[in-house]
Amino acid sequence: MKEKIFLKQRKYSFDKKYNTAGWIFMDYRNKADGTDKNMVIYGHNRKDTSMFGTLRYVFEKEWYENEENKYITFITENEYSKYEIFSAYKVAEEDYYITTNFKNDSDFEKFFDTSKSRSFRNFEVDVTKDDKILTLSTCSNSGYRVAVHAKKIID
Repeated sequence: MKEKIFLKQRKYSFDKKYNTAGWIFMDYRNKADGTDKNMVIYGHNRKDTSMFGTLRYVFEKEWYENEENKYITFITENEYSKYEIFSAYKVAEEDYYITTNFKNDSDFEKFFDTSKSRSFRNFEVDVTKDDKILTLSTCSNSGYRVAVHAKKIID
């Protein structure tokens, strides 16, 4: 029942006005205080490149060779954070890549190792059990999802 309500709410903008584009939103399992090991953010893959419409370019050489593109700035009303991308890939619809909490450090290490092994290229970024991850997820309009994982480097 919660899922149906959640999907319906995506058709509204942050100011609760009807908007077919919806908005960028955090996974319902994440805590807003940022204490989760993996914060997952979803957004539509808009043709006009708004929201996560530019994530489609992550696989293009011109995009990933641009040094500025390897960083994600994440701003909330309480925090300005910076993340460095360590993995990007296409994935069938599944739940694993959007895991938000882990039983122990070993499970978390397995998660980021799996994420790195799925990546279409080696971003040469080390990730440890002490890191926090930001995951961006969008649809591709071709039957798969685009996943980008980045580790927090600046609080």
